Amino acid sequence: MTKSRKIWLDVVRATAILCVVLCHSVEAFYRPVLLGQLQVSFPLWNIENLLFTVGRMGVPLFLATTGALILPRDYPDVSAFYKKSLLPLFLTTEIWIFFNYIFCCVIEHQTFNISRLLLEMLFLKSSSLSHMWYMPVILGCYIALPFLSRLLQTSTNLRQYSLLYVLGIIIFFIIPTANVFFKEAITVIPVFRSQLDTGLWGSYYSFYIITGYLISKHQMLDRFKSQSLLFGIILAFVLNSTGQYYLYSHHYYQSAFLYWYSDFAIFLIGIFTFELLRRRYHNKAIIKFAPVIEYISRCSFGIYIIHKPILVVLQKYFNHFTTASVHIQMPALFFASLFGSLILLYPFKSVWKKAGVLLFHIK
Repeated sequence: MTKSRKIWLDVVRATAILCVVLCHSVEAFYRPVLLGQLQVSFPLWNIENLLFTVGRMGVPLFLATTGALILPRDYPDVSAFYKKSLLPLFLTTEIWIFFNYIFCCVIEHQTFNISRLLLEMLFLKSSSLSHMWYMPVILGCYIALPFLSRLLQTSTNLRQYSLLYVLGIIIFFIIPTANVFFKEAITVIPVFRSQLDTGLWGSYYSFYIITGYLISKHQMLDRFKSQSLLFGIILAFVLNSTGQYYLYSHHYYQSAFLYWYSDFAIFLIGIFTFELLRRRYHNKAIIKFAPVIEYISRCSFGIYIIHKPILVVLQKYFNHFTTASVHIQMPALFFASLFGSLILLYPFKSVWKKAGVLLFHIK
């Protein structure tokens, strides 16, 4: 493990990307269930629900890591940050929006349309591959991060923001979670719509970033024992799963937002997991499998970029050439896309390093 690197953040990043790959591997089979297009047995539903929920931890962990890494720093020259961090990320995103569009034209037989491609590259239309939704989100966050960092760094008493933080949790997480049920299952209660203008507050994504900073820099959750956090994770999972199964069993299919990042349980599970990983590895000088963890961490962005095209190809193969059960196909997709990504990225990390930085942000 390189001395200048923070071991615990490498562990978090490696965990995050494993979760993302797991999420997309399970989603191929669980999405039709969520949309009411497929009915499955209760045991299989539980397996898919568990794996999909674990997979959803990837984005919260990545966002919290962004807060832990970027917000504690000083940015006297914002343009320098944009040039060093924002511009390379933007260029990489544009390159992969183009590549993914061509990929979909070739593999998915999507009709080539230059107008559609330009709209995607201008972030005016969703990318052809669904996992790229995250890139405009993180780019938008990067634009504001230097200013948010300056605000937090110059604040001598962060407790003055407590009311704002609590209101943000209510507006961005608790109300959307309740609305999942009010939309279909409990129609006697109208859907809640906050009339407060929260445009300057950011969004639920920014709350993951800020919370990651508060945990890393100010040990926000130190007052809670690890056992309490673990219990909180289990309780949040059980309650969320119970709610989701209620919706599924009663054929309420209009919303899958109990799995989205605005869900309060997903927020708690993600943030508590981040804190538990910090506690476990923060003071570790040496950990098992350190070279493997660092390699996965360094390549995490690249894995995020290319695992999805690999999954698309594998799913096409599985659909045509195998009748294996879901229990076999899900782990097969996970391991094949993960190791396929790691193998493809290896020459970009060890030989074609400049291309690796440009295309995959391997550092």
